[in-house]
Amino acid sequence: MMAPVSTPCVSLDNISDGETIYQRALLIIGKCFDSGSSEDFLAVTSKDSAQTTSFPTQNWLISEGHFKALVILSPGQNNLTLQHHHNGMQLASTTLNLTYIPLLQTPPLHLAIMVAKDSPLLIGCPPHKRGALSTAHSDIDAAINKFRMTAYMWQAQTAEDMRSKGLGRRSFRLEEEWMTETLSRDFVQNPRGSSADHMRSTAKCHIIRSDMTVEQIRDAQVAQQNPSAYRKDDLHKYFETALKKDGGPFESSAHPVVAGLILDSTYSPEQDIILGHAALGCSKPKGLSLGMFGSHLTYSWPRFMEEVSHCLLDSAIPGDTVGNDNGECGTMWEACSIGQGAFLHEVGHAFGAPHTTGIMARGYAQDWPKNFLSRTAYCQAKDTVGATVIDEETPNYACWDIKDALSFKTLAHFRLPSDPILSLEFLKANPSAQVIPDNDPADPSVLVISCLAEIARVQFDGVAEHFPTIASPRRELRFTAEELEARFDRCNALKLDVLGMNGRLLTVANVWRLFTNVSYIKVPGSSVVLQKKSVMAPDTEHRLESFEQKDKWEWTVLLKERGANGALWRATEIDSRVGCVLDGAVVYYGDGHEAPCGPRTDKYGRKHHFGGHASERFPIPKNDEITKVEVGVESYELNGLRFHMSGGTSGGYLYDNNPAQTLEPSPGHKIIGFYGWSRWGQSFNEIMEFGIITAPQDVDLPETIYDMSELRNTDGGKAAVSST
Repeated sequence: MMAPVSTPCVSLDNISDGETIYQRALLIIGKCFDSGSSEDFLAVTSKDSAQTTSFPTQNWLISEGHFKALVILSPGQNNLTLQHHHNGMQLASTTLNLTYIPLLQTPPLHLAIMVAKDSPLLIGCPPHKRGALSTAHSDIDAAINKFRMTAYMWQAQTAEDMRSKGLGRRSFRLEEEWMTETLSRDFVQNPRGSSADHMRSTAKCHIIRSDMTVEQIRDAQVAQQNPSAYRKDDLHKYFETALKKDGGPFESSAHPVVAGLILDSTYSPEQDIILGHAALGCSKPKGLSLGMFGSHLTYSWPRFMEEVSHCLLDSAIPGDTVGNDNGECGTMWEACSIGQGAFLHEVGHAFGAPHTTGIMARGYAQDWPKNFLSRTAYCQAKDTVGATVIDEETPNYACWDIKDALSFKTLAHFRLPSDPILSLEFLKANPSAQVIPDNDPADPSVLVISCLAEIARVQFDGVAEHFPTIASPRRELRFTAEELEARFDRCNALKLDVLGMNGRLLTVANVWRLFTNVSYIKVPGSSVVLQKKSVMAPDTEHRLESFEQKDKWEWTVLLKERGANGALWRATEIDSRVGCVLDGAVVYYGDGHEAPCGPRTDKYGRKHHFGGHASERFPIPKNDEITKVEVGVESYELNGLRFHMSGGTSGGYLYDNNPAQTLEPSPGHKIIGFYGWSRWGQSFNEIMEFGIITAPQDVDLPETIYDMSELRNTDGGKAAVSST
């Protein structure tokens, strides 16, 4: 990172003259001469191609020669001038010419405020925020202005974060309408109707009237932070119902993504509970996606650009009349960070982001101001002094996890005009890691890491490999056991994380197990060698030794099996049984008999019946082979199963946006069956390990295979368990 310049000039770090920008709110980061004064500031003026002022001049602090500036662009040409001011003098300046093109063809993020049917249309506000005008920060207009300003800050932060990750300056656009602009104090103070200067196309905030009363919204039993509440999801239901009733852009068929603010939140000092608040977000790609938050911290947000710096540096104490959310709101700026950041966290959920790192792991709590200012204030929660913010040097966790950023890039809301059309194959591709035989007799097995969407990052034990990267992704990587053993201790578990360019992540708890799990079964009386490979949830791998044999049902099912008359019958159908976990599967044969991938009986000797609300029974065409199997893998369980045929069809179920691992035969092999083990007599009797058995492609298999006890599902391995 370059040091601040030693001569008076203004340089820009994250943008170049002549760029085209596709979002309205833009963060500009740069350096200038370090005068040693804390009073220096950067003035940003904005004019259009006719040299008419398009937005009022904004001033931003300079700290040790570093600055950040939030700029609001106007459609078309934007001629910006950035001036360094010191002791009443202009030390240096630079100009920046940008073109802003709104992407009206992409779906927007909608802003909505839910109000009770008898709402007083006020938000909670500490006394010192009221000033001479008691409603300056607490009435519905103030709430709208604060929400609008916050949403543009979200937009700018996301765009800069995506750019810094090498994904291009991209962000969601906001639904806008032609109305009185409120993003500058000058517009707000301009008498309405006196001039058209205050009119702009700016973010629209829908006011959504709920059928619920203030009393119902403030019921302690629906307050998320009430430990004894038993209806903590109800506020989300209230909001969703109100949106759908309002219709228009909130129809489920429009697939809207909504940031929702609950206006009637309040803090109850008597109960010490924030009422009418729930931080909840839910993504429904085929319906209405809503990320919502209460208004209990909205008092601390800026109403317009001129208040951004103050709100993110204000060390005043909010007081006892407002709630201290999560115990981290000891100062006004910390309340602002929690309010804006936690709300964006819920919007992240609405866009499909799970709990990962950064913003999706409360990284915003103390770091949110670092995205907008070059200096921070004293933090009461951590008892740390403020400091100069230097990007790439100053730790900042108020950012998106790279996995979430890659996932966002695939959404229409984040699309840039230069983006290629993404195929369904790309969007659904899961990274894979499997050990296959190699031709090298000295090191006969090789770890193959691959992804049809290309690999963005590979990590061993949490440390990223130098290659591949987002800038240089790869379709496939190979590591021999010898290579890995030279770098890592085989006595310790070696964790592997593989991130695809589509945001899909594969985690293998112990790579060494992949090498040992490739079993070679020699068929008696022949030269045929069968291969086995499987997957388990990472938590299962970690706790493998804690599972007792008496609580496991081991099973193997081949795609050909002897019937009652001793004749061989091929598998004609598979019933994939998926619920909240992978319950199992049932293979059906040509003579009508069946074999379960899972327990045959319960612990009382009765026939086991599989659950699974998302189950699917599908045929195996006569001349088709099963070419690969996708297994849904979460941290603690397997939760999906899909079979792919050589004829192009597939059957089974995988949850959208859930990681999956693909089991495929080694080159020259074909799938002839499945194996694994299930929990027995516990929970759902779900599958804990699922694997494939493969055989050489062009070799006639000896019939002795179908008589081998280890290749059938008989007693679950119970004969090997001695009773005590």
